Amino acid sequence: MVRKNRKIRNSDPNKKKQVMGKILDFRKDVLTLPNLLTATRIFFVPFVLFLIWHNTPVSRLWSWIFYTIATVTDFFDGYFARKHGTVSVTGKLLDPLADKFIVNLTLVLLVSMGEMSVLPVLIILSREFYIFGIRSMAIQNGLVISAGQSGKIKTMFQMFALPFFMLDQSTLKALIGIEWDPRIWGYILIWASIFFSLFSAYNYSKAVKKRIFGE
Repeated sequence: MVRKNRKIRNSDPNKKKQVMGKILDFRKDVLTLPNLLTATRIFFVPFVLFLIWHNTPVSRLWSWIFYTIATVTDFFDGYFARKHGTVSVTGKLLDPLADKFIVNLTLVLLVSMGEMSVLPVLIILSREFYIFGIRSMAIQNGLVISAGQSGKIKTMFQMFALPFFMLDQSTLKALIGIEWDPRIWGYILIWASIFFSLFSAYNYSKAVKKRIFGE
């Protein structure tokens, strides 16, 4: 049986350059310090949720500690992105997603445990679903629109509000002997965040409409 000689073709140098270019683009857009800090925030979410659900004074304290570490990364990822000029499309999409993971899932868990009213959480989640639809429409039209200032203020209020629900009255009494219900301040911050969330939803909708349909 005659065997055909197989010619060994040298790989196309242009294809190598294309592959290397894609790898470098991936590292430049995805594997950046701000994005890694954002990924760290997502990594802490299940630990925070489990410790709240375990519902002992010590676990509540640790949930607050992990939550604080996670939220601190929210400041530093934006700081490093602006300082080193590493603002990326991935970061614009991943950063608000990480915030939504840690905030919305914690809100849902607190409601399920009967430690928070349903109404503010329903308003917050309804707004998030609405923005998700608008953002999807924008992406389909090739647009990536960053969160506005009011959206960032909304997130800040929500992040500051949640610790007042994590370290609840029974936890404070068991740990340091204080008889005080911190949820009062938590609700004030939550309703303040709802005001800014609705305002930011209006501004975001207006920006997407202008970019897609014009004036």
